Amino acid sequence: MRQMRAGDAALSARRGEAVRQVPGVTTASTLELLSRAVSAGLPVWLGYVDAQGSGSQRVVRPVSLAGGFLQGYDEKRGESSTFAVHRITSVALVEDDDAVVPG
Repeated sequence: MRQMRAGDAALSARRGEAVRQVPGVTTASTLELLSRAVSAGLPVWLGYVDAQGSGSQRVVRPVSLAGGFLQGYDEKRGESSTFAVHRITSVALVEDDDAVVPG
């Protein structure tokens, strides 16, 4: 049930500043937005494609950004996760923190 609620929150979270990109192409604006979120402790909404090509939407509380990987708490899975930056298809700051299910 918790994962379903987190998934619903990811879909309904109000998104602030957004960046969209072509899969596999990391833009400077994506890295800048992720770096800002890490520094400020702000949750982000991610569009993400896994190694099998399946797309998903996640709300993540980022912890670090280094070596081409974003590490943070994945609200949907209820655990810490690592995301390859080149697999992030879009990113936005989550404006309404109440829309995120607390972990």
